[in-house]
Amino acid sequence: MKITDIETIILRLPEVVANGDNLQDVLIIKVHTDEGITGIGEAHTAPTVLKAIIDAPVSHLTTQGLKPLLVGRDPRRINELWTRMYRHTTSYGRRGVVLQAISGIDIALWDILGKVTGRPVHQLFGGALRDSVPVYASDLSPAEPAAMVELAERHVEAGFRGLKFGWGGLGGDVRHDAKWVGAVREAVGAEIDLMLDMGTPVPFDSAVWLAHALAEQDVYFLEEPLAPDDLDGFAQLVAVSPTPITTGEKETSRFGFRDLIERGGLRIIQPDIARCGGLTEVRRIAALAELRNVRVIPHCWSTDILVSATLQFLATQTDAPYQEFNVMDNPLKTELLVEPIQQQNGAVRVPDGPGLGIELNEEIVERYRWRLDG
Repeated sequence: MKITDIETIILRLPEVVANGDNLQDVLIIKVHTDEGITGIGEAHTAPTVLKAIIDAPVSHLTTQGLKPLLVGRDPRRINELWTRMYRHTTSYGRRGVVLQAISGIDIALWDILGKVTGRPVHQLFGGALRDSVPVYASDLSPAEPAAMVELAERHVEAGFRGLKFGWGGLGGDVRHDAKWVGAVREAVGAEIDLMLDMGTPVPFDSAVWLAHALAEQDVYFLEEPLAPDDLDGFAQLVAVSPTPITTGEKETSRFGFRDLIERGGLRIIQPDIARCGGLTEVRRIAALAELRNVRVIPHCWSTDILVSATLQFLATQTDAPYQEFNVMDNPLKTELLVEPIQQQNGAVRVPDGPGLGIELNEEIVERYRWRLDG
């Protein structure tokens, strides 16, 4: 079996705004083979940048595009191909967007291997420890606290036992943020796990104040209160915070997560499989975390391709407290698959079909396909 092509498809909503839903565009990747089996993946950052990295021709031994490196090679040799992509992009890669591009291809390669063997990815990883994973409702914060309370009550009624609000109306004044969380806690009761995602960093003193205030509301975790590279700040914050602190959605590679754990002192990390290096790398990250008794709660704010990949991974983990579940009404999330992934009673079943266990709705793909030439 040989790879014949790596197809990059940009999906984009008709209107995209800078402060909008982070799933306004996405790069879908199809890895085609000479035996008619196609693997599906996605990478989640600026799609045109990702496309350029995948399609670029050779420039130098350590400066190459990903597609020329893989065409003609056996897609089942995933470890070999991952290493090949990583080593031949070291002059401009190692972290960041190159790892994000590798992520999408890697997901598609695991999908191919599953389809070839007739097994879901979680079986290729040694077998599932669970057939469903708890999910928390992840939503953007509205502009007013009353609207946040209304959304929270709606999500609880839908069966979610965990709720996270972020971005939107949050981050301007931490005292207001704490009051909003207090209003939600009063509305939903003590049994619901509440989480807060700042999205953009706040001053260190404000983060410390907020962490103590949120402890009074028994908040499950406070996400991204500081800048991603402020490892010293995270270490100091974790040391004094009664509320668990987490970050990692913008980080890539096991080396980046080693820094978050060892220098930043994080006890919860949030790798995104469509960014951190794919299914191959997230397993390395998880092994690193397990050795240090650090929890892995993946970031998962994208299409159902990423949702399925994350479920396949978490199904095999000893500790899988939650998976993030985007509840926004967005067709790239709710309509991209022939059978969209849905939650029931606060959990989502792990797809058990071959590979990722999903099928793209090609009508939706064509409806939102965006071409560079217009």
